[in-house]
Formats: sequence, structure tokens, C-alpha cells
Amino acid sequence: MGLTASSLKLTQYDIEEVQKHCGGRFDHREIECLYKRFRALDKRHKGYISEDELLNIPELAISPLAPRVVQVFQNLNFKDFVRMLAAFSARASREEKLDFMFKVYDVDRDGFISLSDLETIVRHLVGSSLNEEQVAELIHRAMGELGEMRRKMAAMGATGAAGAG
Repeated sequence: MGLTASSLKLTQYDIEEVQKHCGGRFDHREIECLYKRFRALDKRHKGYISEDELLNIPELAISPLAPRVVQVFQNLNFKDFVRMLAAFSARASREEKLDFMFKVYDVDRDGFISLSDLETIVRHLVGSSLNEEQVAELIHRAMGELGEMRRKMAAMGATGAAGAG
């Protein structure tokens, strides 16, 4: 691919490569706009966006989940940056959006959202507005609701399997 840290324009080939890389979630014009934004964020023209550069995005900087989103996005080159942003596209599937959220919530990157991961995310979201007891109660309720959802899905799966036979 012809993209380098110092390249100023995307070629048609570059755009097609990026489109493939992001599953066609962005068109030619959108990729060019994203490239301009990427270059503006990559102030030192390294070819990737660092943590401090990501936090220059005002909408991200004010988010309580900014530390987690930055961890997911930092040090991505342009192609990977676009692929990650594809989850926010109107053309992204529900699965792609859920996959992105999973990456944000899986703090320890072990492939599971554990109680510890959930606690970290809740603390980011509520800050100091809740005390320890309230945070624990919120997490307990969330885990209980998750368990209930799993039971309902399992029951639906069993019902669907019985009906298929």
C-alpha cells in the first residue's frame, strides 16, 4: 500500500485497499475525509495516532470511557484506524458494533468480560458520584440481569431446537 506517514494524498489503489480492510463500510469520499482527520490527529506524522493525540478529539476527551477507547485505538495506523471506526458506520452490522463494545469492556483483553472488567467500566462511567457500596450494588444487579438474559436465551434455544426436530 502506498500510504506512508508523509504521504499527503490517497491513490485510488490506497482507497480500495482501505475499503477492503474495513469491509466496505466507508465509501471513497468518507475514506478521504477520514484520512484528512487521521493526518490532522497525527501531528508528528508518525503514521499512527498516539494516546495524547486521540485525547485531542473533543468528543472523546469528555467521555467517561475515554481511557478505555484510547487503549483500544492508540497506535493504530490509518488502515486499522478506519477498520476500528467501521463499527460506528451506519453500514456496520449489529455484530460489528457489539464486537467493538466488547473490546472496550474487556479491559484485561482475556476474551471475557469479567466482574473485574465490569467494575472498571462502571467506575469510569460513574466516577465519584457513587460510593463503593452503590458501585457494588450496581454491578451485582447488572450481573443478575445478565444471568437472567442468559437463562432466557438458553430457554429460547432449547425451545427452538425442540421445534426444529
